[in-house]
Amino acid sequence: MASNIVTLAQIPTLTQLYRGRLLSPSQQPGSNSPSKALNDILSHIQYDITRLQVDGIVNAANQWLQGGGGVDGAIHHAAGSQLLAECRTLDGCNTGDAKITNGYNLPAAKVIHAVGPIYEERYHLTLERLLRSCYRRSLQLAVENNLRSVAFSAISTGVYGYPNLEAAQAVLDEVGKFLRKDDNASKFDRIIFCSFMPADVEAYQRFLPFYFPPMPEDIGNANTSPETKADNDTEFVDVNDESFKSVTDDEQDWEELSEGANHHDLDEEPVELNSQAASVTDIQSMQSSSAEFDELSKSETEHKS
Repeated sequence: MASNIVTLAQIPTLTQLYRGRLLSPSQQPGSNSPSKALNDILSHIQYDITRLQVDGIVNAANQWLQGGGGVDGAIHHAAGSQLLAECRTLDGCNTGDAKITNGYNLPAAKVIHAVGPIYEERYHLTLERLLRSCYRRSLQLAVENNLRSVAFSAISTGVYGYPNLEAAQAVLDEVGKFLRKDDNASKFDRIIFCSFMPADVEAYQRFLPFYFPPMPEDIGNANTSPETKADNDTEFVDVNDESFKSVTDDEQDWEELSEGANHHDLDEEPVELNSQAASVTDIQSMQSSSAEFDELSKSETEHKS
């Protein structure tokens, strides 16, 4: 199991981020009224998702569920070969859908594997619906499996090319709609957006205050210095921790394609989090998607008409 495990108590909520001046209010009126209930269960951190001790983490998977580059490979590496063995029994997963497995050697009990869309601007509306579906389906699986704390990796914004700002807006809007429906919010203790790339960090910091604005008292009574401890004196993790990116300083590594990796080797040498190149599995996933573009185009046309 990975070192430097982070517990739920060490991850600040939006309420705590606002009070500690680690998250600034939006300059534009929020899309919703402030909700203490939601701000108390939502979090955003830049951290290694494989080190979070939560009920479940959401993996940005490919349609074969065979592991790949980036966070997908890192999760498989940290979980061990049993994760890949279970994934191979699931018969893949459609884009926009998600499936759940055990977490094995991860500090998280379960892994939800969500398959995000590969971005092409001309299919934006259809791809946004698929991205939203990933998050909605993942939350549904969390509820069905009584996972009260869930951490999301940023789906589709890496090698799949979904624009970071557009993705963050769609995700936050969709998660907000899910939590505001019926009593869904009461089924979670925490939902964490766990970013890796600086572009995702910036996107979430920009749009979280718009979709989940602060309570007036959390701004009016904000501390003069950032909060560093929870109510029980537990030290918060650094919400913008980049220390786990120790091998490469090149942010473009995340998005580069490499044919040197082979998903068949995952049992022995899975991809590390700091090895950001896409695997052969990722490349095959993108190539196979080209056959679906005609259907996407047809769907876009019908949607607009």
